[in-house]
Amino acid sequence: MTSTTDWQTIEALFDAAWELPAQQREAWLRSSDKPAAIVDEVLHLLAAADASGDFLEHAPPADTPMPATLADGEIAGAWRIAGLLGRGGMGEVYAVERADGQYGQRAALKRIARVDAGDWARFHTERRIVALLDHPGIARMIDGGLLGDGQPYMVMEYVDGMPIHQWCEQRNASPRERIALVLQACEAVAHAHARLVVHRDIKPSNLLVDGDGRVRLIDFGVASLSGQGNEADGERAPLSLGYAAPEQLTGGDIGVAADIHAMAAVLYRLLCGHAPHARGEPPTALLAMRAAQASAPRLRDAAASNPLHSERGLLLDLDAVLAQALARDPAQRYRSMDAFADDLARALRGAPVAARNGEPRYRFWRFLHTHRWAATGATVTVLALAVGLGMALFQARQAGLQRDEALREKARLEAVQQAVFHMFRSAGEMQGSDATAGDVLDHAAQRVVDSFARDPAEGAPVLHTLGELYFMLNDYPAAEPLLQRLADADPNVVDPALVAVGRYDLAQVALRGGDAERANALLLQARSYWNTDPARWQMRLIDSLMLESRLRQQAGDADGAIALLQRGLAQRIALDGVHGRETGVFHNNLGVALFGLGRLDEAREAFRAASEVWRVARLRESTDALNTLNNWGSLELSAGKPEVAAPLLEQAVNLRRQLYGPSAATAALLNNYGKLLLQTERAGEALPLLAEAAAMGAQFAGTGSMHHVAALSGVAEAQLALGDAARAEVAAREALAAADQHLGSSHPGGAAPRLALARIHLARNQHAPVAALLDTVDAMAKAAGPAGQRIAMQSASLRAKLSPAPAPAPGTATRAP
Repeated sequence: MTSTTDWQTIEALFDAAWELPAQQREAWLRSSDKPAAIVDEVLHLLAAADASGDFLEHAPPADTPMPATLADGEIAGAWRIAGLLGRGGMGEVYAVERADGQYGQRAALKRIARVDAGDWARFHTERRIVALLDHPGIARMIDGGLLGDGQPYMVMEYVDGMPIHQWCEQRNASPRERIALVLQACEAVAHAHARLVVHRDIKPSNLLVDGDGRVRLIDFGVASLSGQGNEADGERAPLSLGYAAPEQLTGGDIGVAADIHAMAAVLYRLLCGHAPHARGEPPTALLAMRAAQASAPRLRDAAASNPLHSERGLLLDLDAVLAQALARDPAQRYRSMDAFADDLARALRGAPVAARNGEPRYRFWRFLHTHRWAATGATVTVLALAVGLGMALFQARQAGLQRDEALREKARLEAVQQAVFHMFRSAGEMQGSDATAGDVLDHAAQRVVDSFARDPAEGAPVLHTLGELYFMLNDYPAAEPLLQRLADADPNVVDPALVAVGRYDLAQVALRGGDAERANALLLQARSYWNTDPARWQMRLIDSLMLESRLRQQAGDADGAIALLQRGLAQRIALDGVHGRETGVFHNNLGVALFGLGRLDEAREAFRAASEVWRVARLRESTDALNTLNNWGSLELSAGKPEVAAPLLEQAVNLRRQLYGPSAATAALLNNYGKLLLQTERAGEALPLLAEAAAMGAQFAGTGSMHHVAALSGVAEAQLALGDAARAEVAAREALAAADQHLGSSHPGGAAPRLALARIHLARNQHAPVAALLDTVDAMAKAAGPAGQRIAMQSASLRAKLSPAPAPAPGTATRAP
């Protein structure tokens, strides 16, 4: 795919080469320092432009001074000419009024402007086509005949209105009002399609909005009957660049799909201010070739001032609808104008659109939005569950395994449906109470546990789904008993593949709880099953390298942990490509491991590679992308680059609040961002964020968890910076007590509150307790190995303040290093 940068280079070279004589262009381009592929693309465009002739030229501007062929007052049949209304590439349109005295009527008379054989054929076809149509959104044909010079004319219903884009701009119409107008136009075009008529020149100037706000479709001058051409002697009809479909530009078969493309291009113009490929007013031929070869930019990438950005759900739906309607391959577009209009209407009312059916979490989100009254408390949890569905969709790359994988995915989706059913049922039963989302989820989990006890085989998939949901919410105490039941299940009764996955997930819970030995045993059990058929379970075996790497790192084998992740990354790239989702996950985890070892430059590159995956895969608003933003921001914060960390962490915090709500992961983000604000001397802004993070960490990860302790230590630091040492000491001692009780007195997680207490004592000039605190911190850092390097640096910085170097004696000098 041609990148944005490549297109900019191609356009610049095209502009320069187009000014040269044709015979000099190739030699000039070949002598440039640009890649051969770029030069070849420019030569291809130049050749296409030369071959296109007048086919790609714009019609003369409407204000070009050209005399009218018919004079005011001249008679044409029963009509008197009342002035020139407009001029197009093929004909002239005049205002006329009845001249036979039978009754008063205004109308519009169209005559052919040229005597070209192709124009004659198109004019006769237009008269025949318009006579077939009878719809309030299409200007009707009233009369027809021959002028005195033998040229044909037709009289159309007069539409007193203005082009749709001008009407919208004059009234500053909202995006929803603009979409509603396009829906009117779709109805008219669908009427034409039902009578086998393809318009082939839908553009803003052919869609007039009258005084009643009704859209009227005009000008069937290049229309055709479906299955029939209207070109004479093989000549192609003139086109309206910016709205013409790729097949019209390349001479392919033209059907209803071309009108769908054009209508979508009109909508794009109304929403963005320019046609899909016309921004920047590129040369005519280049615009045509760009439209035939490049995808239209997304609406979400439009200027931030675009009012669509205030309706995120509608914006994403419209991007999907337009992407399908503007697809370069006609077969990939909507099958009919009615289908396109139906998706637009669904987008307007917030219903699921067909264009996004392939997105695994999309229908769940729309369903919850529509039925939010039934499960207000459970919405966040169901969203998190829906995000997890995407993981299974990246498996089964080998053709021989696709059927098994499809069956597993079907079973998983059914399990999710059952889990959602249980949550909605619980939400309904608990309406009117003070139940929280967690209460709803716990109530549903108890139902599932009871179901599993009655029928393990039937209940196991739902049990695993809810256990996985708790795990994604970082509620490990709630996840553990569900996953333990699954891990202990009899493989002769419950699907052994599901038991193996349950053991693997339980291993991750055990590791997060500090039980590395148990985690390793569970991992070996899961792998023992997967290794019975390595080809079938290749994805699981590769992904398990991430857990093994964490176990090795905890055991002190940092180099071995890095090597495992690098091996898994290479295998993922071979299977999924450089921009596969799981490839991004490995990049992210490799960055975390390198970060923990203090190898910041390598970690930064890993996070940058992960971010590129999320960008290309359009996953920049996924939990994976948020994790990378958080990790990368934390790295820059640790590296003493708060100006680089700030936008990363701020973006991560805003997205997580917007999309996922409170959780342990949100607490970690708030903590990191709060620490950043502390470093930049914005303690007043940091304090409420850190307090929120501490409370959220205690709620979702448990009192004494790393999330809770780290944020509460930050609260103490912020209070100290604001001059409230007394309250700061209370917070620091609370964090220290929680860490020692739940993590253990030697756990590195207890370093943060001890460092906070040391700073408080230093601020009071109480040096004696500082030394003891820092001795304990140094021991923790040493036991943590390379991961304790940052802790040791903070301790050393405080120790330097504790024992400042003596001042030089009078008369002596200190040599500079």
